[in-house]
Amino acid sequence: MASGMAVASPGAFQTTFQVTLRDGPIGPTYHARRAHKKSRNGCLVCKQRRVKCDERKPACRRCEQYGASCIYYPSPPGSGGKDCSSPESEPNRTLLSLSIAEMIDKVRQGMSGELAFAPRTIGNHEAVLNLAVNSFQFFLRATSDTVGTPLVRQVMQREMIHVAFDNSYLMYSILGCGILHMNRMSPGDKSRELAEAYFWQQAIGLYSRALEAGINETSFSPLVAGCMLMGLTSLVPLKFNIQDSWVFTGRDSDLNWLAVQGGLNCILRLAGKYIPNSIWDVAFSTADGIERKLFKYDIKRGREGLHPQLADLCEIDDDTTDKTSPYYFALKILSPLLELAPNAENASQCATWMGRLEPEFVTLCRRRDPRALVLLAHWMGLMCSLSAWQMWVEARVRFECIAVCMYLETLGDPAILPFLEYPANKCGYSLVKGL
Repeated sequence: MASGMAVASPGAFQTTFQVTLRDGPIGPTYHARRAHKKSRNGCLVCKQRRVKCDERKPACRRCEQYGASCIYYPSPPGSGGKDCSSPESEPNRTLLSLSIAEMIDKVRQGMSGELAFAPRTIGNHEAVLNLAVNSFQFFLRATSDTVGTPLVRQVMQREMIHVAFDNSYLMYSILGCGILHMNRMSPGDKSRELAEAYFWQQAIGLYSRALEAGINETSFSPLVAGCMLMGLTSLVPLKFNIQDSWVFTGRDSDLNWLAVQGGLNCILRLAGKYIPNSIWDVAFSTADGIERKLFKYDIKRGREGLHPQLADLCEIDDDTTDKTSPYYFALKILSPLLELAPNAENASQCATWMGRLEPEFVTLCRRRDPRALVLLAHWMGLMCSLSAWQMWVEARVRFECIAVCMYLETLGDPAILPFLEYPANKCGYSLVKGL
């Protein structure tokens, strides 16, 4: 988004949730351990970190120490088990006009007909419906706690849920997010993986038709919500390796994971006038005020506030603006992020960088422009250092950061090589000295 625009910056609401994949980018050295009592009912975060969980609810001590959202696997429908970490025990989090039990019942009733023609490979109708209910519950109790700012989470857990009951594409997006989160936390369930693909297929198809119908005051809130949720799919693929990066494949489409994060930017430019009467008004306006102070949008030219060495690399001088340099705005919003203290709140703020990028800068990245790649690598390296709070980084971003460092290193450009130290150190890549 251009630095002078008055509309709330879309990056503030970039929705990325915390997941830990089974295959980390850098495998730990194996050390034999003494036998110990295993935590059978521990939280998923501890299980993925392979540490013992004290099973305290609603949040275990280890998650409190990490500042991470403590997540327990949902009880199967009809189990009758009472889970003190479930949404029912925290009615103020999601209650607007319906109880959680009423919401779940409404999902079952509303989705029963929708899922009547779901592929039989997923399971029978009741099995698919149960997967939908579990996904909805998991979104409420886990996924929605790990996206965006606190105000955005509040809207997602309250107003957005109710809007979804009247917009099928948004409900499918919620189901897609919930089941995607479950699949990344606990992979290997084929029925869930097939259901994930089906939910997203439905969400994207219905969303495309809704978008083609045009944006108005009524459709604005659900279209914005759907856009934010759909950005997740490309950030947390089921499997991703370093060689899959666009810098090695040469396919422009392999950088779509970054390009699609700017979708909200496009919607706000087209229909930002509807924000005041939408469910997002308070969250958007509050975040916009914070960002204007952090990114100093009132300063529209020159080097003030910019990382000096990166500004030199990008040939930014005292007269440079975002109109004269495609690197200016990307560096302007990156520089203050590099100075923030590493904590949970700042990690969420740093994640928003990708949602603010201008199409021109993304195009430079597609073309593997070295200076654009250096800026991108610095942001990815920063996110790698914050992955304790933004664990989705381990799904793709760490691999992409390593790939970019490898690619730029092989170019052997003496003007570029010194700038690889920071991202390489953060993502765990060892540079070849003396190249």
